[in-house]
Amino acid sequence: MIARMERKNARRRQAFTLMEMLVVVAIIVALAGIGGFFFIGQLGQSQKDIAITQMKALTQACEMYELKHNVRPQGLRVLLDQDPNTGAGPYLKTKDALIDPWGQEYGYSADGSESRAAGMIQVDIYTVAKDGTKIGNWGVTRKN
Repeated sequence: MIARMERKNARRRQAFTLMEMLVVVAIIVALAGIGGFFFIGQLGQSQKDIAITQMKALTQACEMYELKHNVRPQGLRVLLDQDPNTGAGPYLKTKDALIDPWGQEYGYSADGSESRAAGMIQVDIYTVAKDGTKIGNWGVTRKN
């Protein structure tokens, strides 16, 4: 009689209980939360790296403009147009090149005071990250 009861209970235990399923889901959610925390940190740093790379390309476009026209561009939007007199340009393919990874337009200063302070002779192109860090083509990042 006891052997029959044990066999019945063994056959009936073929699925997980609700409590076991909830424990597994809780563990998965906790691991995803920890992984997401580290992923978000890396995402912020990669956006800064993308901005630095884009600013280098914009700096090169400004230098090409200056070589062709013997004057620094008055703004970054000038790099999108072809000069009707010389036929030079455009130096950028799309308007998207003027937008940083956070969706705002890059700042520009033709005087190059920040770059000059860093020992470079170039225009200043900069942006501000979501965490308040000012990033520029002069290679220095700092909190505002």
